[in-house]
Amino acid sequence: MKTIKRMFIFVLCGYLVIGLIWIGKDIITHYLNINGLPILGYHGVVSDHDKKAYFNDYTYYMAKSDFEEQMAYLAKNNFYTLTMTEIEDYYNGNYKLPKNAVALTFDDGLLNFKTIVKPILKKYNLKATCFVIGHKTTIANNNNPSKHQYLRKKDLINDEYVEFYSHSYNLHHKKKYTKKIDTLNIEQINNDFSLNKNIVSDKYFAFPYGATNENIINVLKKNNVSLAFGYNQNRNMTINDDQYLLPRYLMFSEMPMFYFKWIIQ
Repeated sequence: MKTIKRMFIFVLCGYLVIGLIWIGKDIITHYLNINGLPILGYHGVVSDHDKKAYFNDYTYYMAKSDFEEQMAYLAKNNFYTLTMTEIEDYYNGNYKLPKNAVALTFDDGLLNFKTIVKPILKKYNLKATCFVIGHKTTIANNNNPSKHQYLRKKDLINDEYVEFYSHSYNLHHKKKYTKKIDTLNIEQINNDFSLNKNIVSDKYFAFPYGATNENIINVLKKNNVSLAFGYNQNRNMTINDDQYLLPRYLMFSEMPMFYFKWIIQ
């Protein structure tokens, strides 16, 4: 019995050490890039009711009240939200980041970007970029609030608050646990870019699942993509980063405010 207890304590201590090392690595990485630009990557924002009723276990959908608390904090503390053009100018050394600079991005082109996110952005005078999955704009929405709903092509109009760019036409799903982008060759990926050109600009691009693919870099260059964004590298973007794999913070549901404040400091 004592042997079992010792083994349990040993394993528990091992997990704690690994966890501390992992957290420590992220903290060090964050502070080494503290002078860069924090780029926040969201997905969906739904009403508090729908979050609890339909998406309680879906970490990519944030409750409206939590999202608005974050945006109110940005506005109250005079944060400046950058457009993609400003990010590109900063990357190329032609733009000095203002004090309290941050960038807001949203992936997938969900309908709640129009119905929930944009009104909050306008309320607090903030700017954001939405990366759209092109083929989703062609799929008819239904009235089931538990299902994902998407923007239509007619919704993709840039204005002073929001801009729309490419998240691929259809490079996400193939089958469970398989990323479609990882199964295609250069010609097939380039064809996906061609299909999306009639829907949304690919001047700026966000990778499906935030992960790059060795075949796609040549496609990005061929299509004159200026910047491409990854995910979850847990640090600020700097001018020393690869222009085709710029880091973003993955924003998740029930994110503690102290963590939100820490990553944008």
